[in-house]
Amino acid sequence: MAYVSQADKKELAPAIKKVLSKYGMKGSISIRNHSTLQVTLQSGAIDFKDYSHGDGYIQVNTYHIDAHYSGKAKAFLNELLDAMKGPKYFNNDDAMTDYFHRSHYTDINVGKWNKPYFLQETAKKAPKKPVQASKTIKVPANATISNAAENIARMSNAERDKLVNDLIASYPNLADDLLTKIGFGLMEKDNA
Repeated sequence: MAYVSQADKKELAPAIKKVLSKYGMKGSISIRNHSTLQVTLQSGAIDFKDYSHGDGYIQVNTYHIDAHYSGKAKAFLNELLDAMKGPKYFNNDDAMTDYFHRSHYTDINVGKWNKPYFLQETAKKAPKKPVQASKTIKVPANATISNAAENIARMSNAERDKLVNDLIASYPNLADDLLTKIGFGLMEKDNA
């Protein structure tokens, strides 16, 4: 009988995370019905739009990855499946005699039914040259975050758009981090 425990998940997680990281993917690992190890891909650098029905959600048929996927998506899914199975995986199923015995089942989902997969375009690497102060924004040496926020608030829309575009082009990780923190900050403010 198929069974996967939290301890099994913890043992398999490092290899799964290594594959996700190698391909620039973000995902979650969970257990469903004590028998299935499930990885849900939330976002990443691989474009799955050719394999979905346009809703950003795919339940990958792990038995037919080679037939249904190609290129980087196929290589990634096969590597992910191998990591999910792990070294202790076995499958002694015999459908002819209605006998099913394996270590555990595996499910891979691209996105969720209510939260589609998000394709992250490969960001340009930040320049290696030293950062120089902006010529358009004068920030005093004794500036606080309040001063910086006020300077941004006083900018015209065109200046703010340029600031955002420069931030994304030069420091994509910082832009992503700021967006996340601002979003969560607004949600906390709404809940308060």
